[in-house]
Amino acid sequence: MNSPFTGGEVILVKEPREHDFRGSKFHIVHHYYKCVDTGETFTDTRLDELNLNQVYNQYREKEGIPFPDEITTYRKQYDLSATKMSQILGFGVNMYARYESGEMPNVSNGRMITICKNPDIFKNYYLQSISHQFTEKEKESILKKIEKAVEHKREGVQSEFERYAALGNTPRGIYTGFAAPDLNKARAMLVYFARLCQPFTTKMNKLLFYADFLNYKRTGYSISGMTYQAIPRGPVPQRYDGLYGNVSDIVERRDEYFPNDVSGERFIGTIEFDPTDFNDEELKTLEKVIHRFKNTPTKDIELISHDEPAWIENEMKKKLISYQYAFELKALN
Repeated sequence: MNSPFTGGEVILVKEPREHDFRGSKFHIVHHYYKCVDTGETFTDTRLDELNLNQVYNQYREKEGIPFPDEITTYRKQYDLSATKMSQILGFGVNMYARYESGEMPNVSNGRMITICKNPDIFKNYYLQSISHQFTEKEKESILKKIEKAVEHKREGVQSEFERYAALGNTPRGIYTGFAAPDLNKARAMLVYFARLCQPFTTKMNKLLFYADFLNYKRTGYSISGMTYQAIPRGPVPQRYDGLYGNVSDIVERRDEYFPNDVSGERFIGTIEFDPTDFNDEELKTLEKVIHRFKNTPTKDIELISHDEPAWIENEMKKKLISYQYAFELKALN
């Protein structure tokens, strides 16, 4: 990054700031660049999004407003277009699509969207407020899709249980990096690291930590939504035993033995990595982590993690680690 004022050197500045948004105050780590030659400050699109995401995430949490990915998921479970969802909920014709793209709903619309999460509740709402804008054929088609979602929900109880068993049940917020716990992404991260560096369990724990926290540092969101805990050997996914307990279809966990009766379990990738599991920013994050740590021995990455404030300030009581510590990462910029 060069200064737009002189073409010279710039420094990235991070400082605590209080932001006002819709009548509420939110504390964030504000990011901006400073021109070394002139002292003038500026941002770019990435920093603007990072600063805004920090405010939006706290506002959504405070007011109970769904996140964009949730808004999209609610709609897709009914196989309906964004336009149809807007009509059913009484929004402007393009509003649902705009909310999916990140525009912040007002509180009343945000809470209205939450009824879409539960197919049973959404079905009752639809039956009580069928819009005159639909033909009888459209009404029948929409109802069939909603009823299909109701059935899928009942069938999907076990998969939901498995997701929580693997990743824990921490509510979406600062301890999940404001991402919903996503077992599929967590498993895909295992595949990525297992194929590229075949880490032992301790190193895998650290790679996952650095990937999630670096992505939060860069974007305001973690990748997997996993919650991390500080234990004596460094930061680890809180439920890594649950995560690793059922991965034989994607990795091999191979026991290896060393002198003095020491043993370790190595992760070997057994399937191809699919980059479509991640967005572009998440892929960049994974690449940065593997570039930094691919050849780092297990003991060394453990010691490196012990130098992170995220571990130092939480290890004594084995606390969960707030993703706010991402902005203080030392090993990765």
